[in-house]
Amino acid sequence: MPLLLASTLLAATGLAGCGGDEPAAAPVDPTVAESPVEPAESVESAESSESVEPVDSEAVGPADDGSAALDFFRSTEADCAAFAAQVGNPTLPASYFSDAVVSEDLGNESWLVTDGAGNALVVDLSARVVHGVDGPSGVLPTEYSFGCPETLYLGSLPS
Repeated sequence: MPLLLASTLLAATGLAGCGGDEPAAAPVDPTVAESPVEPAESVESAESSESVEPVDSEAVGPADDGSAALDFFRSTEADCAAFAAQVGNPTLPASYFSDAVVSEDLGNESWLVTDGAGNALVVDLSARVVHGVDGPSGVLPTEYSFGCPETLYLGSLPS
């Protein structure tokens, strides 16, 4: 029995009982042993590293659906009414502005707007002007030519 106890102690302390003069290797602690195989990336870390943060819609702004162009067009009603009164021309009906709708995004901050009477106009938000579908030097519907300031509504009279 004493021999068994001595060999158990020797094994526990890492000392070799027989053999050469080489020192015994230090005992290996299984909790700190390094594995020669690197662990695979876990599914959780892969998802978190590639996940996309949700975008705050208020920080970006409202969707570009033409509402700014429609708001701008409607805001010109007061300018047109003041101009018409100043030069003695008839004022455009309020329904031209209130019943207007956005028809198409033309790009470059320009929108095709159809007014309440069915006239197609281009609202150019970058220049803050309104003009006919033929461009700023094209034909502007008659009622806008006589009822709105030429600095805001660009175009010529229909022939």
